[in-house]
Amino acid sequence: MNDSSPLTDVWMIHRDLSQAPDFPIPPGYTMRHYREGDAETWVRIQRACADDLSFITAEHFHEDMPGDAAHLAERVLFLVDPSGQDIGTIVAWNDSKFDGRDIGRIHWVAIVAEAQGHGLSKPMMSAACNVLRTLNYTEAYLETHTSLIPALNLYLEFGFRPAPRSDGVRAAWQAVAPRLKFPINV
Repeated sequence: MNDSSPLTDVWMIHRDLSQAPDFPIPPGYTMRHYREGDAETWVRIQRACADDLSFITAEHFHEDMPGDAAHLAERVLFLVDPSGQDIGTIVAWNDSKFDGRDIGRIHWVAIVAEAQGHGLSKPMMSAACNVLRTLNYTEAYLETHTSLIPALNLYLEFGFRPAPRSDGVRAAWQAVAPRLKFPINV
């Protein structure tokens, strides 16, 4: 998913999750919830989506997403291909990091490299937004990078908008804007 854009950390916000599109899971694919021991599955998928993620470990999973198995099962999702292999993951989390209020968070979106580019992120995003709505979240944010043009386009299509927190980040959004499929206002 990486390209030649500079790497700038950016945040995006969705102010009304009821307006997020609902993409169905393609025939043969399924979404499943976290099961005990799936931290290793999550690590495998994260590492398989890009070359530079060798730092991700099961300990990283548990530090970043604390909670018991029931809490994780509610929020950590996996995309399963027709052969039964877990090929994608997405987390419907929440925290108060964005603006001090407890809001939803789309977190750790990943699809193994060989399955990227086939529109599978859309049903995963729909599933995560549905989880957040079920948990009574009306807003959500996410963190990403300006080098991830396909991801930025996905998030924009879902109704997430840039939330620049500095002039430098605003400039990064402006630099990448011509390469996006959707107009942005920064």
